[in-house]
Amino acid sequence: MAQQSGSRVQIIHDTETTYGLAPTAPNAFILPYVSESLRQSRNLVTSKTIRSNRNPYPPARGNVEVTGDINFELSPQYGRLLKHIFGSVGSVGEAAPYTHTFKISGELPVGMTVEKQFTDLAVPKYFQYTGCKANSFRLTARTEGMVDCVVSLMGKKEVVSGESFDTTATDLGHTPFDAMEASIAEAGAELATVTEVDFSLENSLDGGNYVIDKTGQRRSLPAGTSRVSGTVRAVFEDVTLYNKAINNTETSLNVAFTKGNGGGATAGNEKFTLYVPELIFSPNAPVVTGPAGVVVELPFEGYYSNDVNASAMYAQLVTPSSATQLGL
Repeated sequence: MAQQSGSRVQIIHDTETTYGLAPTAPNAFILPYVSESLRQSRNLVTSKTIRSNRNPYPPARGNVEVTGDINFELSPQYGRLLKHIFGSVGSVGEAAPYTHTFKISGELPVGMTVEKQFTDLAVPKYFQYTGCKANSFRLTARTEGMVDCVVSLMGKKEVVSGESFDTTATDLGHTPFDAMEASIAEAGAELATVTEVDFSLENSLDGGNYVIDKTGQRRSLPAGTSRVSGTVRAVFEDVTLYNKAINNTETSLNVAFTKGNGGGATAGNEKFTLYVPELIFSPNAPVVTGPAGVVVELPFEGYYSNDVNASAMYAQLVTPSSATQLGL
C-alpha cells in the first residue's frame, strides 16, 4: 500500500453558485499552500441514562463541524481567495495593468468548494469540502523571508470522492512577495522602524445554524460584524507612536509589496497593498526584557467612520491579470 506524500497533495478551489454544492460547471484554480488543517469532525454525545450497572449506553451523533486553516505565502495569484476573504472586488482596466480592489462587503460570496487530492494512494481519493467561507485572515510582514498569511475556513460538509470535481483546474503559478519588496506607511509617511506588523480581519461567521434535517450540517454561514486589528512592533527610538496611542489619535497604516516597478503591466511587476485607513493604537508601554535593544509593541483596532473607501480594511492588487483570469 502506498503512503500519501504531503508534498504531492494538491488543493483546488472554486466559487459555488449554491451554498454547499460543488459547481456543476467548475472553473477551479490550484491553491498553492504551506500547510493546512481543513477537515470534518463530529462529536459523540454521551447518554445520561442510568442503568442497573455502571456501563454506558451507546452515544448519539453530534453536529458536523468543518473547520481548518490554510497557510500560504502571499503572491499576486490569490485574487479569488482575497475576494472570499473580504467579500467584494472592483476591477479597473480594459487592458493590462488591472487594479483589483477588495473591500469588506455586506455579505461574503455564497461559498467555496475546496478539494484536497490524495493521488498517491492505490485508489486515489478526493476530499471535498463544500460551503466554505473565510472566518478570518491574517497577514504577517517581517524583515526577511516570505509574507506569511493564514485564512481560517468554516464549511458545511465533507465528501470523499473517487474523482475530482474538476479535472482541468487552472494553475496560475506562484510568485510570492518577500520582505525586501515591502514598505510600511503610517498616516501617509514611511515608517522605517518597524520590525514586524500583523494585520487581521475577522468576519465573525455564525457557525451555529444547525437545523433538524437528519444531516447535522450547517444550513448557512452568515457573516457578522467584521473586526480589524493587528500589532506593530518597532525599534524604540522615540515616543511618536506611543503618544498617538495615549492621546487616542486616529491614524492609518498600509503595507505595500512591490515587484519590479509595481506598474502591473507585465508579470514580475505586480503590487499588493493592504490598507487600514482608520485606526487607533492601544497604549502599550515598552518594557526591558534584557540587555538587547528595546522594542515597542502597539496593538491597534481598525474601524470605519468616514473614510472615502468605506471599508475598515481593504486591499489593492495591481497586476497584468484580468478579473476573469484571476477567477473573480
